[in-house]
Amino acid sequence: MHFRAIQTILLVTSSLIACKVTALEEDLNAKPIFIAGSTSVSTLLIDLKSELSQEFGNSIQIRPMGSDKGIIAIADNVIDIGTSSRYLTKDEQQRWPFLRQIVLAQDAITFFVNKNLNIDELSTSTLSAIYQGKLTKWSDVSPHTPKLSSKNDEILLFSKGTTHGSFDVFLEYLQLDYIKEPDSNFIRLKNAGNRGLFSEQKVELYDQFNQALGIVQRIQNAIAYDSYGAITKLENDRRINKVSLLAIDGVSPSIETIQSGEYAFVRPLVLIVNTQSPRSKKIGDKLAVFIKSKKIQQKMLDIGYLPVK
Repeated sequence: MHFRAIQTILLVTSSLIACKVTALEEDLNAKPIFIAGSTSVSTLLIDLKSELSQEFGNSIQIRPMGSDKGIIAIADNVIDIGTSSRYLTKDEQQRWPFLRQIVLAQDAITFFVNKNLNIDELSTSTLSAIYQGKLTKWSDVSPHTPKLSSKNDEILLFSKGTTHGSFDVFLEYLQLDYIKEPDSNFIRLKNAGNRGLFSEQKVELYDQFNQALGIVQRIQNAIAYDSYGAITKLENDRRINKVSLLAIDGVSPSIETIQSGEYAFVRPLVLIVNTQSPRSKKIGDKLAVFIKSKKIQQKMLDIGYLPVK
């Protein structure tokens, strides 16, 4: 009787475990897979959407809303996978130690201006001076700039919004700090640290890559920046026929210079998993395998992103 009782217990336990595993598999397809966060990562994932849907046998919803918001959303378990174009900060890792980071690829931020300015290269120090309002006229930046009216010679500054990972990389590499104008879409910048005053020069914020392109296409005295991978996909597109991608310190952004480290403004594209959620963890495990496949790695390379081996 004792042996039969043990057998019965083992059978019941096995059945419960099997039911739990089956339920989890069913849960993955019970509703669409919801991925949200970085606009840069979203641009890449949209290009991989058909492969993702095929891999999971499910529809994939991708929402660009910025790295900061994506990190909070996955920590609060309101989405399945978060995305970020930067690593979690030390404070975020301490606050949410259950978040797992999976690096999808490397990307860069690239600065661009209107071709009418006849500028194709800037130094890091010049970029920093421009965004701090120390240089306010294009004619003072380059001797190759054609003669412009006083209005068109004024440098108009644009930046990715403060909740985006691209903005964090921008501040880090140019060693800048910012202050937000109350109830406005503007910031002002200065050198990082306590010394010095914030510039009087306002920097207007945007959220989407297409906004940045449109600004520089329309406004010949504007400067902006965004994802290298996103802009290279439009190489022969009329939307960038008036845009010049800038070399920085003599190095142009490319897959080769990103990989070699010659181009400095490089950042990771990260998938974030909530390991306290069985659903998020299961999706994350499958994604970690998916992004290492030769087919997906080659596709990322072909569209301007450096996959992580």
